[in-house]
Amino acid sequence: MNELNKHIERMMKPYREIQKITKPMREFQEKWNQHSEAIQNIIKPNLPIQKALDDSLKGFQKSFENIDKIYASLPEFQNPFLDNVESFREIGERLKEYIENTPEHFLLIAQHGWFIDFGSGLNLPSKVVHNIQEGKVDIANELLIDYYKTNINVIFDTLIKRHHNRREILENIKKSYKENNHTLIIPVILTQVDGICFDFTRKKFFIKEKENKKYKWLPEVITELEKSAGNFLNLYLSPLQNQTPIMVREKDLNKFPCKLNRHEILHGIRTDYGTEINSLKVISLLKYVSDLITDLDKKALNIVED
Repeated sequence: MNELNKHIERMMKPYREIQKITKPMREFQEKWNQHSEAIQNIIKPNLPIQKALDDSLKGFQKSFENIDKIYASLPEFQNPFLDNVESFREIGERLKEYIENTPEHFLLIAQHGWFIDFGSGLNLPSKVVHNIQEGKVDIANELLIDYYKTNINVIFDTLIKRHHNRREILENIKKSYKENNHTLIIPVILTQVDGICFDFTRKKFFIKEKENKKYKWLPEVITELEKSAGNFLNLYLSPLQNQTPIMVREKDLNKFPCKLNRHEILHGIRTDYGTEINSLKVISLLKYVSDLITDLDKKALNIVED
């Protein structure tokens, strides 16, 4: 029996040594668990506050979704805020530049017969304007032709989704465009510009204001749009607040580099309008008006129900 006890003692000796060595570690773990539990008890009442702050921050972040393309054009942020002050400053400068230049850019582009799709990249208007100002109007046209041809399916899918009552007409316009029936679709597109505007505002786009001196000979719907548009949309109204060739009176058309005019087309005065570039120009107008109208708060518009 003594031999057995000795044998057991020899076997247990290494285990007891390990226990001695690890005792400080086990004591430390015990204390750490106690501290951890105390910390959790302290912060537990603050969890609802933290959640509320998180929700607020998510809401704040969501409110800036319209400028996500600005962020995408800058270097990725991989460091804390203080390490990226320069990048944030660049964002601010680009946003300020965009806000200051957008009305002028949209108007200059419209005076050349084009209207900007709100879904295009923020750099597209500035590239187009740069080429126009450099006298490279052909390159400016090519940029916009390429954009609208590349995105033609997406544009019409969006229009059809927004304007269900015009599905058949819009589908036929897209089909006819792809079949190069430009002479036929251009007048139809111009009527749909009027129609889409009327659906939302009960005012036709090409009916001119004659009473208000400030907006005389401009689309009468502009007063309604200005009342309803917030600061963001006001950036894009300049083509409607000023004369552009598509809607100007015939006697004033010679003031513009583009001669594409709704009145001359619909009244049969001009017969050489049936080109692909002119089709894309009036498609750009249709998309611009749809973007503008559908981005407004419908409740703010004085809509008359049928």
